[in-house]
Amino acid sequence: MATDSGTELHYMELLSDIASGEKRAGIHLAAWAGKTRNPKLKSCLSLVADRETSHYHIFKRRISELGYSWKENNAPDFEERLRVSSSDMPDVEKIRWGKAQQAQRQGPAIRERYEAAIADESVDPLTRSLLRWFADVEADSGSLLRLVYDGIETEAE
Repeated sequence: MATDSGTELHYMELLSDIASGEKRAGIHLAAWAGKTRNPKLKSCLSLVADRETSHYHIFKRRISELGYSWKENNAPDFEERLRVSSSDMPDVEKIRWGKAQQAQRQGPAIRERYEAAIADESVDPLTRSLLRWFADVEADSGSLLRLVYDGIETEAE
């Protein structure tokens, strides 16, 4: 992902990873929203899916503004995640499956990477501002999802 000058910004991989992850999250959350019969969950999933898809477009545009081309990265678990999200599996089982998948992830979480970039003064100011906004929206989306997920898990007990 180098510009015409042949150099690459050290945070370009992060921006690309965010765009790729947000694109995939929008797809699988929208698929789940299309399958659930729980109106609160459907509303929440739809809202967060719309946000994730918007983030994909915003980060893809920022990459372009910086003079680079976005290239989607590989996510070996995406097809399985989409299969589960699109399935007739009960919502509570999808929630538990997702939590188990998340617990198995290794390496630095994307959140740790963008928080480090927010603090890194060598990252341009507009990108740092974008990452701060993104962190706030991601935190809000996570809170909304956890609230609904917790209610579904409590009802299932």
